[in-house]
Amino acid sequence: MSDASKTATRPSRPSLILGAAHLAALWALAFLQPMLALLGDNPEFFVARGNTTAQIIVYALALAFVPPLIGLAIEAVAARFGDRFRWRVHLLLMGIVGTALALQILKRFIEWPAGIMIALAILLAVAATYAYDRFRFPRSFMDILTPAPIVILLFFFLLSSTSKLILPREEPVPVDAEVGNPAPVVMVIFDELPTASLLNADNEIDGTRYPAFAELAADSTWYRNATGKGAYTPLAVPAILTGRTPTNDDLPIASDHAHSIFTLLGNSYRMNVFENATRVCPEELCARPTDLAGMDDSLGGLFDDLNVVTAHLLLPESLRRNLPDVSKSFGEFSDKTGDLDAGVAPEAYDEPAGATGATGETGVDPVRTGQGAARRLGRVLAGTSDEDETERVAQFAAKLKPRGEPTLDVLHVEKPHYPWRHIPDGQRYSNISNEWSGLLPNDGPWDAPSRIVDIALQRHLLEVGYTDTLLSVIVDRLKEQGLWEKSTVIVTADHGVAFNSLVDRRRAVPQNLGQIASVPLFIKGPGQTTPETVDEHVCATDILPEVADLLEVDYPWDVEPCPSNQVTVVNSPAGEATRSLDTVVEQRDVQVDRIETVFGTGEGWGPVYRFGPNNQLIGRKPNELKVNRELVGVRALPDRRNTLVDYDPTAPAVPGLLQRGTLKFLKDGRPLAASVNGRIEAVGWTFDDGLGRGPIYSILLPPDSVKAGYNRVELFLVLDEGRGLQLLYRGPDNPDAPSGQQKPGKENRANGT
Repeated sequence: MSDASKTATRPSRPSLILGAAHLAALWALAFLQPMLALLGDNPEFFVARGNTTAQIIVYALALAFVPPLIGLAIEAVAARFGDRFRWRVHLLLMGIVGTALALQILKRFIEWPAGIMIALAILLAVAATYAYDRFRFPRSFMDILTPAPIVILLFFFLLSSTSKLILPREEPVPVDAEVGNPAPVVMVIFDELPTASLLNADNEIDGTRYPAFAELAADSTWYRNATGKGAYTPLAVPAILTGRTPTNDDLPIASDHAHSIFTLLGNSYRMNVFENATRVCPEELCARPTDLAGMDDSLGGLFDDLNVVTAHLLLPESLRRNLPDVSKSFGEFSDKTGDLDAGVAPEAYDEPAGATGATGETGVDPVRTGQGAARRLGRVLAGTSDEDETERVAQFAAKLKPRGEPTLDVLHVEKPHYPWRHIPDGQRYSNISNEWSGLLPNDGPWDAPSRIVDIALQRHLLEVGYTDTLLSVIVDRLKEQGLWEKSTVIVTADHGVAFNSLVDRRRAVPQNLGQIASVPLFIKGPGQTTPETVDEHVCATDILPEVADLLEVDYPWDVEPCPSNQVTVVNSPAGEATRSLDTVVEQRDVQVDRIETVFGTGEGWGPVYRFGPNNQLIGRKPNELKVNRELVGVRALPDRRNTLVDYDPTAPAVPGLLQRGTLKFLKDGRPLAASVNGRIEAVGWTFDDGLGRGPIYSILLPPDSVKAGYNRVELFLVLDEGRGLQLLYRGPDNPDAPSGQQKPGKENRANGT
C-alpha cells in the first residue's frame, strides 16, 4: 500500500481545542472521577477540616480543569513548531494520563509487583495511544467522552453526600429554654480512649499513672460502666452533643443535628467551642475564623493533603508503603511540619486579643477493610499535628475564666488517638506517623501476634499518660480561676480502641466491644466535692439530659432510653455490634487483667517501659553475661543514629528514647536487649512491620535511663534464654572525650560509626 493510501486511511488530527477536550476527558476518568467519588462519599473529610463551600468548589474545579489547561498550553507552544510536532506532544500527554488510568484498572484485578504492573500499564497505554493515533473509532469514542468532566462535577456538586456542604442548607436556631441554675459548663471529649486503659487491678483509676483523672474522680460522679454509641468520631461525638443515637444518614454538621447542647443553651450561654471532626454547633453560635490568610492556608493544605491521597489511590500497594499514612488523620498527611522539637504539653497560654470562641480543624476515624469507597476517607482521624493539639488545649484553657454571663466550653481533644508518639510528660519521642500502619491494613484487624500488639499497647498507654497531662492543664486552670467548684464539668471519650491480635482495632465487633464501647465518663455537678461511683449502665446519649437536669432546664426533647443490659455501637458506613452489658464489662475486665499482667498497675510508669522477653536482664551489665562483641553477619541498622550523643532530657522532643531500625539476617520473634551506658535498660523482639522492610525492632528506653549529654547505646541479640548476648549495634564514641582515650573498635568501624 502506498504512503498516500496509508495517510488516507488514518483519521485527520483533531484541532488543538478538541484534542484538549480529549485530554480533559481522559484526565477526568483517570484522576477526577476516583478522587471526587471518594470525597463525594466522605463529606466528613471537609467537615473536619472546616473547609468552606467555596474551597470545596475551587478544589473540584481546579482538579478538573487546571491540568488539562496546562496540557493545552504545552500543546499550543508545541504547535509553533508545526502541527506534526504538536500532535506528537499530544500523544505523549495522552499516553502519560492513559498509563495512570491503566494502572488503576489493573489494581482492581491483580496484585503483582509494582514494577510489573507499571510496565504493563505503560504497554497498555502505548497500545491505546497507537490506536487513538491510527484509527477513527478511538477518536470518536473520545469525542463522546468530552462531557465527562462536566458530568462528574455535576454529580459531585448535586448528587453526592458532599452536596450537603455545597447546596444551601438551613441552620438550626436555639430553643427557648429557661435555665434555673446557670452554672458554667465545661465539656472535654477525648478520642480513642477505652476505660480499661485507666484502671488498676481493683478497677479503680490508676492514680500512679493518671493523677489528673484520679483527681477528677475524687470530685465527681464516675459512671464506670458508661458506653459510647458510635465506633467512629463523626458518629460518636454527635451522640454526646445531641443525646441521639447516631445514624450514617446524617453528617456531623449543625443542619443535620438541630437538637444539641448548643441549641439547648444557645440563648443564654456564651459559646467557647473547639470541635474536632464535627461541626454540630451552628455557625451563628460558634463563628468560624474568616480571615483570608486562614482560608488560603486551608485551601493550600487541602491541595497538599489530597495530593497524598491521590498517590494512595493511584499507586500499587508496594509503592504506597513509603507514602505518609492517611489513616491517622483528616489532614497534614505530608508531615511537612513534622518537627520533633514540638509537642511538649503546655504550661500556659496568653489568649490573643480579639480571639473568637470557636476554632478547631480536625476530625476522626480511620479507613477500614471491606467498606468500599463509601465514607472511607471520613473515617480517618483528625489531621492536626501534635503541636497543634497541644496548642489547642492551651488556647481552650486560656478561655476558661469567670465572665459576666454563663459559658459553655466544649473541647474535643484528639488524644490519645493513634499515632502514639508521646511520653506522659508531653515530650515527643518519635516523628513517625505510620509505625503500626503495616500491621493494621486499612485499619482492619491487628495483623500481628499478641506480643507485638503489646508493644503498640505500651505506646498507647504512654499516650494516655500524655492525655492525662493535657487534662491536668484544664483542671488546674479551672481551679486557678475559681471555676472548679461552681462549674458543671463533663469529661468523656467518643469511643475506645482494641488491642487484640487478629481482631479489629476500631470497627465494633462482638469480640472487642469491651474496649470499643466502654469509655470513661465523669460528671461533676456545680458544688460537688465528694466522689460517687455509678455502676449502672449509662449511654453517651444520657449525657445531655443529665447536663440539663444539673442546670435545672426543662428538657424540651424526648430522652432516649439506655437499655440496662444491652450495648449497641453503630459502625460506619453501615452496621452495628451488640452485646450484653455483662459481656462488655467482662471483656473490659479481661483487658484490665492483661494490662496488669504485662505492665503491672499501681506502680507508676516503670513497669510500662521495662516489659518484654527476658526482662530479668534489665538492670544488669552486659559484661556480666557471656557476650560476643564481634559484629558478625547479623547486625542492626538504626533508623536514626547518634541521637543520644548530645541528649537534652528537658527538650520538647527526645527522639533518642526510641531505638528503632532494621535487622539483617534475623527472623521474626528473636529477643533483643538494649543497653545504655553499660547497663541493660529495655528489651524487645524482632518483628515484621508489614511494610516490607522486615524484620525490624522498636524499643523505647525509659527516660530515667538516659542522662544529659553523651550516652552510648548498644543493641544485643539475646541468646540461650538470657545467658548470652550477641552484639548487633554499638553507638559512637564520645566525641568530647580526650583524644586517644577512646579508640573505635572493630564493631564501630563495621557499623560505620
